[in-house]
Amino acid sequence: MEQPYLFILNPHSGTFLGRNSRLIEKAVHEMAQTYNSRATVLFTQERAHATTLVSEHMHREPWKAIVAVGGDGTINEIAQPLVGQAIPLGILPLGSGNGLARHLGIPLKLNAALKRLFTGQVTTIDTALINHIPFFCTAGMGFDAYVGYRFSKQPARGLSTYMKVSFESYWSYRPQSYRLNGVEINAFSLSFANAGQFGNNAWVAPQADLQDGELDICRIKPFPKWYGTSLAYQLFTRQMRTSRYIDYEKATHAVVETTQPPLIHYDGEPLQLSTSRIEVSIKPKSLRVII
Repeated sequence: MEQPYLFILNPHSGTFLGRNSRLIEKAVHEMAQTYNSRATVLFTQERAHATTLVSEHMHREPWKAIVAVGGDGTINEIAQPLVGQAIPLGILPLGSGNGLARHLGIPLKLNAALKRLFTGQVTTIDTALINHIPFFCTAGMGFDAYVGYRFSKQPARGLSTYMKVSFESYWSYRPQSYRLNGVEINAFSLSFANAGQFGNNAWVAPQADLQDGELDICRIKPFPKWYGTSLAYQLFTRQMRTSRYIDYEKATHAVVETTQPPLIHYDGEPLQLSTSRIEVSIKPKSLRVII
């Protein structure tokens, strides 16, 4: 029999998992048997519980992979203890945005994702830190963090809720002032991209490479309200590029200073910081992932 797999399932992720968690668990066990393996499935109970489960179980058996069943927030919690470890991360992308899985080309349908998990290859990708908090897809501040915060307060998940919150926020949000690597800037949003998209195929940094040892910093400058339609079109058609209102630069390390502690997001999870100094850095080739 092949090495076993540990699956950690977040029943609160996305719109599909909560209603179908037991069916997903059944499919996992059946697919494991098909490939002459076995699976252990654990369920999270609250935020950050997945990190605890990984830490408690990662050395109990010779796992072939520890699998995140959920979205980017779930992946973040599960991947944190796996950075620098030999055990690969597996992904069943059943969350709301699934940005990292989309960038990696992992199928979004359950059965196809399971087949890829059991037959895929292991690759090694970069990871990143924002004030010592690991992130794997994107992090940032400004409009995206504001939307992420408002989205986290909604009773329903999914793309339609995210779009509704984004549209409502767009009309009231005001650009912020930052000091980026010693230079005063104003920005509608300031994003640090390890992978290329936020999720839902919203490509903030289409050129981002998970294996180049660098982050892509995207600054969207203040712009007139009419430009919002063009910006959204570029974002969802993978056409974001340097222009009058958009700047890109690559970096391995960046420092952002603000006049007051900002609201940030990391892999879509909002967080109100207690400090006005933010350091972002890359950890090249530090996480093994099945793709």
